Amino acid sequence: MNSLKTLLFASLSFTLILSACKKDDDFVPEKYAEETVLYPESISEHDGIMLALRDYIGIDLTNQEIPVDAGIAEFGNPALVNVGEVKINNKALTETSSNRYVSNIDTYNFDLNEGAQNKWAIAGGNGFSSFNKTLTVKMPGKIKFSNVPAVISLSESVTFKVEKYPNHTQAIIWNLKDIEGNFIQKETTTNELTLTAAELGALKAAENCLLKVAAYSMENWESGGKKYVFINQTVETAQIELK
Repeated sequence: MNSLKTLLFASLSFTLILSACKKDDDFVPEKYAEETVLYPESISEHDGIMLALRDYIGIDLTNQEIPVDAGIAEFGNPALVNVGEVKINNKALTETSSNRYVSNIDTYNFDLNEGAQNKWAIAGGNGFSSFNKTLTVKMPGKIKFSNVPAVISLSESVTFKVEKYPNHTQAIIWNLKDIEGNFIQKETTTNELTLTAAELGALKAAENCLLKVAAYSMENWESGGKKYVFINQTVETAQIELK
């Protein structure tokens, strides 16, 4: 599942590619590592999973960072089912043809502020009862890289850091991915991660690779005979070269 940031820039990227193709018939689009949602390793067996995610996509004209919120929800195991209207903080998600619920590209503020206790609600259907659930866990504080190298050697160990361990964070997920989809993913309860040369050897050298971090809090809940997992995340990404 791609993050909302990927969706926001997809149409622009496609337009630029078409424009370049018209200018040069030999133009070959560059490959980029795909950005995907990072899920905790410790997710338990569940009937429904709901994710609230805040990303920062750049800065505005006043030099303020621009937050973009997204929501994702799935119900049913293994087949996904319709459970009626699904809301996060009183704002509805959109159901896809595959019965996955996602935030509309025009709705990018779900009030996923640091310390917020998000509220999820479903209307119910297909064996799922309606509920209104305010989480006990809180939205993590903003996560921000500290001096990420632009180029990483696959033959040497490397240490990644974020500026601090965000408030209300259960753990940090670190994901380093190459353009072929190979990746290393680990979790820490500190603000840094070291990868050895042996671990990095699983990746392919290339430009446009991706380092992503996600600070998360997670809550398990049972109701009406169903098991639910709620996840809050703040994320940041960096494009890097592996060589």
